[in-house]
Amino acid sequence: MQATKDSFYIELRNRLVAVDPQRTITIDGATRPAIVVAENEPPNAGPPLCDAFYLHWGGARPVLPSAGTLMEMECAISYRTKGTDQNGNLDRGRDLASLDNDVLAICSPPLTEKSDYSTGSAVDLGSTIFWTQPVFSALVNAPPYIGREVSVSVFFYPEVNQT
Repeated sequence: MQATKDSFYIELRNRLVAVDPQRTITIDGATRPAIVVAENEPPNAGPPLCDAFYLHWGGARPVLPSAGTLMEMECAISYRTKGTDQNGNLDRGRDLASLDNDVLAICSPPLTEKSDYSTGSAVDLGSTIFWTQPVFSALVNAPPYIGREVSVSVFFYPEVNQT
């Protein structure tokens, strides 16, 4: 399952760089694309950053237990914004719409090659992962922030035989 998670993250990260190269964050002095895998951050990392996408993985399950090994894993993509200081934070809705548009852009097309990144460089595993179109939650209003969570079902074949 780790190869699926890594492949999905790397693909979305690379697409974000292409779609919105200015959407970056700085963590521990390093500037990088504004996409974070929550489970890979330290537990004391602090609250989520604004204008960044956080991937949260759910459990995996067989799509049809009696029909083979195709698996499904839920991924929630959460994000929030408080707008910009220069606009008195009155542009929160526009900023949220921009984040929504970025999610749609990076999730399309809904597939990528699956690779193993455990050695640091990508090793092609000879299969693909694919996912559903994003499903957007209602607006979450937690002043001074507004945000959203998007759910995506990611489908894959496991790296090991589960029989």
